[in-house]
Amino acid sequence: MVGMAEELFIAARLPEFEKKTPAWFRHNKRNIEKGKHQNVFWEHNTIVLDLSWQNGMRALVERLIEFGYEMNAWPEERGEFSIRGGTIIIWPVNERGLWRVDFFGNAIEIIEEIAKSEKDFPERKKKRDRALFEYLRDGDYIVHIDHGIGIWRGIAKVAAKEYFLIEYRGPARTTVQSGGPRGGDADTLHVPISEAGRISPYIGFRAPQVTRLGTPLWKRTLKKTKEDAVEFAKKLLTMHAARATTAREAYSEFAELEEKIASGFLHEETPAQKRVIKEVFADLASPAPMDRIIIGDVGFGKTEVALRASARVAASGKQVALLAPTTLLCDQHYRTWQARFKDLPVSVARLSRLESGTTQKKILGELSMGTLDIIVGTHRLLSRDVVFKNLGLLVVDEEQRFGVRAKEHLKNLKKDIDVLTLSATPLPRTLSLALSHVKRMSVLEDAPLGRLAPETLVLPYDKKILKLAIAREIARGGQIYILENRIHKIPKTLEMLAHMLPERKIGYIHGRVGEKQLVETMEKFRENKIEILVSTTIIENGIDLASVNTLIVSDSTLFGLADLHQLRGRVGRGDAQAYAYFFYNREHLPKKAEQRLDILQDTQFLGAGSVIAEKDLEMRGAGNILGREQSGAAARVGLNLYSQFLADAVEKLRAVQS
Repeated sequence: MVGMAEELFIAARLPEFEKKTPAWFRHNKRNIEKGKHQNVFWEHNTIVLDLSWQNGMRALVERLIEFGYEMNAWPEERGEFSIRGGTIIIWPVNERGLWRVDFFGNAIEIIEEIAKSEKDFPERKKKRDRALFEYLRDGDYIVHIDHGIGIWRGIAKVAAKEYFLIEYRGPARTTVQSGGPRGGDADTLHVPISEAGRISPYIGFRAPQVTRLGTPLWKRTLKKTKEDAVEFAKKLLTMHAARATTAREAYSEFAELEEKIASGFLHEETPAQKRVIKEVFADLASPAPMDRIIIGDVGFGKTEVALRASARVAASGKQVALLAPTTLLCDQHYRTWQARFKDLPVSVARLSRLESGTTQKKILGELSMGTLDIIVGTHRLLSRDVVFKNLGLLVVDEEQRFGVRAKEHLKNLKKDIDVLTLSATPLPRTLSLALSHVKRMSVLEDAPLGRLAPETLVLPYDKKILKLAIAREIARGGQIYILENRIHKIPKTLEMLAHMLPERKIGYIHGRVGEKQLVETMEKFRENKIEILVSTTIIENGIDLASVNTLIVSDSTLFGLADLHQLRGRVGRGDAQAYAYFFYNREHLPKKAEQRLDILQDTQFLGAGSVIAEKDLEMRGAGNILGREQSGAAARVGLNLYSQFLADAVEKLRAVQS
């Protein structure tokens, strides 16, 4: 019944919640309330608002965002809310319609149901269902849960009704025209817009095989994929249970030292950083070892979270190991940790191929004796001669960049210690939510305050524009990256720059340069002794310089979309406007490269992780989590549908176990 209420129960926007009806939540409300005292899942993913709330509107908004709710001008679907002065209008995923929450100061004054159901605004629902697929392009792959993988052919009106058009393989006779499925004349399925929930864009690791209508193959594919998802869920739950039964002494707060570390952070913490730091500290305060993944776009503050965690562990007398995949990233982290702990009773050292044999021997001795608190290293940390006295925390940056042997060694290290994994490769939301019960994940979705998105310019290669871009950056005291995709092209680029800009200080780095020379060159660049750095993609990780605000990619058609996006994140690390120039050869621009560059141009805003431009990155992230075998299973039906199967499997297995 529409009207005033004393309380409002709100559930997070999770796949398993979105599939349940409001009636299910009403029927199970008492059990959920009991579950909040026994299971942290319910505590983290539900909230009850009542008239005793004194935390203010901002706290509620932050909680809704944590729950995955989206803020719009007006809530048009479950899991959305809007702010109107001192009022929040919200459509909880567990409710039939809209609710109004009025604030007076920090207190909730009124809780009221204002719309009974979606039937109150059917036109909005129809528009929303249609809009879900308007960004798809003709020829994109689409999945219908009943019929399989087809090709999107747009929206058409038939007898005054609108339908989604999906093209499938016809009977196996002759081949059809290019761009369509193989076989005889293609079959076109007309899907009513009201059935939008049964179709989803195909997200996969490679181009899929289009399904033929009227055959049992799709049903067999679904059956096999569900079985694979169940096996993977069992494996995940077994690993999760093993860690949950391992106990270690909880870490306590060291207020004075931690306040000094926090005060050394030169930026204002974002709301996401504050939330994730709390989540990590809660893990450390628990007797079960932490195993958390922190996912965040380039420059969104993952390093700071890891640094705060390392401070608490080191202050407790345990050792911390920070593992980085490259010498450059290792050196970057070492400088950061060393600077922040400089005046504190915490020792920091670096172990990589940069250290001499004598220095390495000394460091190894200190590690085994327990006199060294924090070690920052590359693969060298995984060698057999590295022995820790009392390792408490392992921080792994970009774990997917380590090889198979390194990962096996990491598995052995991880058994009974706290582990924090940092990743700039985002996971698709569907997969991360499917794994939320068995893997602790934190997402840093907020850009640092004052940060401006790099301005992206996609242009045909022009030496005049290149020279102008360099001159403009140097005129404001900045520095420049020039990116070449091949090592053998670098000498010609250096020669061209020396002729064009004889007075400028130019340096270069690439993968075949010795590691000492690599670090020395970067040190000169850091100290502004080099103004222009010519490089390969070696700068993709581990370079964090606020003075570098122009990136020039001489031939951007040779890079994948994910690489281009991450390279763009190398500039604009301060509060100055940055520029990213992506040049291409006007006489040779392949169609796929043109599409990548169009997407790159269209997504020049901070935190573009949820849009099409980062699908490449999402698939990398999904592949890292799933592994080769499950990646194949996901490819058969698309990642969205696979994630749904995985979420169902995890939920059912957990229900059996409990």
